[in-house]
Amino acid sequence: MIRGTVYHAQRTSRGPAVLMLHGFSGTRAESGFMFVQMARQLADAGVTAVTFDFLHSSESDGSFDQMLATGELADALHMTGWLKAQMFADRTRLGLIGFSLGGLLAACVCGRTDAYRALVLIAPTTPENLCRHAADASPEESAVYGPHALNPQLFDDVMTLDPLADVVKHPRPTLLIQGSGDKAVTPQVSGRFVAAILQASPPIDVVEVAGADHAFSHPDWRQQLNAAVAPWMAQQLGT
Repeated sequence: MIRGTVYHAQRTSRGPAVLMLHGFSGTRAESGFMFVQMARQLADAGVTAVTFDFLHSSESDGSFDQMLATGELADALHMTGWLKAQMFADRTRLGLIGFSLGGLLAACVCGRTDAYRALVLIAPTTPENLCRHAADASPEESAVYGPHALNPQLFDDVMTLDPLADVVKHPRPTLLIQGSGDKAVTPQVSGRFVAAILQASPPIDVVEVAGADHAFSHPDWRQQLNAAVAPWMAQQLGT
């Protein structure tokens, strides 16, 4: 079972809705309640927001040592179908938000469906960036992440994905937000998404939050993040 939360906009008819994809080893609340704050602001702006825990993460069924990126991609596509079927959602006005690994997966989702009118990537990582820590670590170190044991197939599995090719297959307006002080996903890494989208020519807006780390963990950085996402998404989806 996938467990999630719906933050309903106050309306009596179908309206715009977004699906939010959390990062590696994250949860539907995200670090410092990032997704809770963002989802509430989206709902206040007239956009219903759906957060969920990928299978093998947090409160959804499974164990993190079984987590694979391709499995999370399948979850995101399943949840896309679920969202399209909900009575609160106007399926012509759907948006997708992804953070870190969730950004990589959001790009891959957009290569497999044209369901989404607008895309927000927050510090999106690449397969190569996710795997670089494993390349520099001993076999014992690369088998764990904090308190989590990792699936032995994790790094080979994520390398089968190509988010830079997928993100331009069904062009849509995109907002990319990056912290300049992010050491987990540097501006150079997320810049590869910017370059790919610019080369393919769909519209993209880029917001750099000066000094912000990966989780936007200072109140000022978090305020800038949230101030960028909700108004942009509301405008793109036509609340």
